[in-house]
Amino acid sequence: MKYFLITIFLISFSINVKCQQTDSLPKNYFRSPLGIPLYLAGNFGELRSNHFHSGLDIKTQGREGFNIYAAADGFVSRIKISPWGYGNTIYIDHPNGYTTVYAHLQRYKGEIAEQIKKYQYQNESWEIDWYPADTLMKVKKGDVIALSGNSGGSGGPHLHFEIRETKSEHPINPLLCGFDIKDDIQPIIKSIAIFPLDDTSYVNNKNVMQQFDVVGSNGSYQLKYNTPINVYGQIGIGIETIDKLNGVSNRNGIYSIQLSNNKEIIYKSEMKKFSFDESRALNSLIDYETYLRSKTRFQKSFVEENNPLSIYTIKKNNGIILMTNATNNLVDYLITDSYGNSSTLQFTLTGLKPTTTSPKVKSKIDTIFSYKNVNVFDKQNIRMEIPKDALYKNLEFEYQVKDTMRGAITPTYQLHNDYTPLHDYITISIKPGRISETLRSKAIVVNIDRNGRFYSRGGEWRNNYLTAKSKTFGGYTIMIDTIPPTIKPYNIYANKNMSNNSSIIVSIADNLSGVKSYRGEIDGKWILMEYESKKAHLIHEFDNLPPGNHIFKLSVTDDVGNISEIEIPFLR
Repeated sequence: MKYFLITIFLISFSINVKCQQTDSLPKNYFRSPLGIPLYLAGNFGELRSNHFHSGLDIKTQGREGFNIYAAADGFVSRIKISPWGYGNTIYIDHPNGYTTVYAHLQRYKGEIAEQIKKYQYQNESWEIDWYPADTLMKVKKGDVIALSGNSGGSGGPHLHFEIRETKSEHPINPLLCGFDIKDDIQPIIKSIAIFPLDDTSYVNNKNVMQQFDVVGSNGSYQLKYNTPINVYGQIGIGIETIDKLNGVSNRNGIYSIQLSNNKEIIYKSEMKKFSFDESRALNSLIDYETYLRSKTRFQKSFVEENNPLSIYTIKKNNGIILMTNATNNLVDYLITDSYGNSSTLQFTLTGLKPTTTSPKVKSKIDTIFSYKNVNVFDKQNIRMEIPKDALYKNLEFEYQVKDTMRGAITPTYQLHNDYTPLHDYITISIKPGRISETLRSKAIVVNIDRNGRFYSRGGEWRNNYLTAKSKTFGGYTIMIDTIPPTIKPYNIYANKNMSNNSSIIVSIADNLSGVKSYRGEIDGKWILMEYESKKAHLIHEFDNLPPGNHIFKLSVTDDVGNISEIEIPFLR
């Protein structure tokens, strides 16, 4: 019996140790990717548009060109170059099972730069997504791999730095890995929101969300008007909170939010890691409509039925509080950052069923869609399919047909509204009237948002319906794009002597369907042209071009096949 108990203990200890090792993060394994003090413009898990921020945005003193260092030994496992998103990016796999990511780079250095250029010319494409062999580009900790920049969707010079689990590709919180970043500032609580969660629930006699301002500092907060809030029925609470770090003014994200009801923890979230597949569910974490209307992000401390986020560690009754007559509930928030600095907020909810109410005004509901099922909406000349799990909760769907807009060939079909978020693509199919084969090839499905802005969703023909995919509800119609892209030479013109220029620069644009591809040539040979999306510039850096007369040619094609071309002779 003694030996049996010892065996059980050893097995249990082994399992516990293994779990701890699996859950632990690589503390002090990685060096800083920069050689300057680390100050952050953005942190891990920060709330962004349609996604969580998956790394650290490290400031580079407002300029480009700082050396970027490999954070540990490993090999370059991926190179992605794009005018959007991360821009110029390096991925390095390390032997400890993690991958580091370095994004918005200005340019690559050394052997990495040489191999990338070779690959681009082999594939005749500046934009690449390349997974080189693990033996091709090995790096040592501290090797200079690139220079910091502002490429892609960056809003200013900085380095976006990530640590991911190599196998799952899940990003983890680098602030838990021992980098030298100063933070002794408590999180800031700005306001709360209280939500009635069904038609028989109320906040201060109203069946709509109510906001309440918060005052305080140095980790201690209270409601501005510190009196009990009258509520009744099923209630959810949300909080507007941010974090700050030493030496910078930027607003950063929160690591942990904990909500207690009468001293019992009913909700807790932690930003330790997440999956890219679930990141869009940020739109279910926040009150999405309030964000679109006012840019205020209330993080809900209750969980919608089909919210897939893995950041929740506690969600008793999904964080919902049931309030009845003559009950008083003490509610506590504990907000914590990645370094353990914390802030608290306490207030009281009083259960009070209203004798008179202000009912919520509802629009006409066409049908109810379940998040558990595939939902198909089919009316005359318009079809919509919502896949299973694309909704975060059941939807009372609204629909109407609006007049035909200028430039459109169908009415505008209003499919609900864009205040309701989607987790996955829906399929939109529109059937126009008679249309010639020439115009069919130029037709696109266009999404019109709440502000009247147009977004091309492309489209392909299926049984006389033009079909496209989209991740938003809103207005949809068909428009025709027969206008080719525009090309405007920026620093070159016919017969110009380009000896004093280091590059050719042109700007390109398209009016509706968007630029699909481009090809630049000098003397009939493909040339490398970088697309700088912020200025819509194509740039070719001269490289080993022999002196003499040359011809520059550029062809640009939009998404429906309209083509523009220029041909410019020049001297160099």
